[in-house]
Amino acid sequence: MIYELRIYRFHEGQKGVFLREFKKAKRFMAQYGVTFVAAWENPDRDDEFIWLRSFANKKARDKAIEAYYSSPEWAKIVDTLRPTIRRREVRIMKSLPYSTIR
Repeated sequence: MIYELRIYRFHEGQKGVFLREFKKAKRFMAQYGVTFVAAWENPDRDDEFIWLRSFANKKARDKAIEAYYSSPEWAKIVDTLRPTIRRREVRIMKSLPYSTIR
């Protein structure tokens, strides 16, 4: 299993806009092979949003990312969603055998 940790920081006053659009994005992720795992807010940073998505393997990830970001649903929200993000950090992770998340 491949996990993708994503950390976003927003332009001032844009977090609410992002969250509204993210809820829309979450509705169609699975149909393109993107599995939403969890999301968090950082209690020490009002401008930060952290979330985790997963894929069966790297090949599945590549296929899902291509399908998701070229979907008509994504095209409807991308121009509203992307400008809210000031900084984005992405980490690809593979769980270890003794991890509780596989």
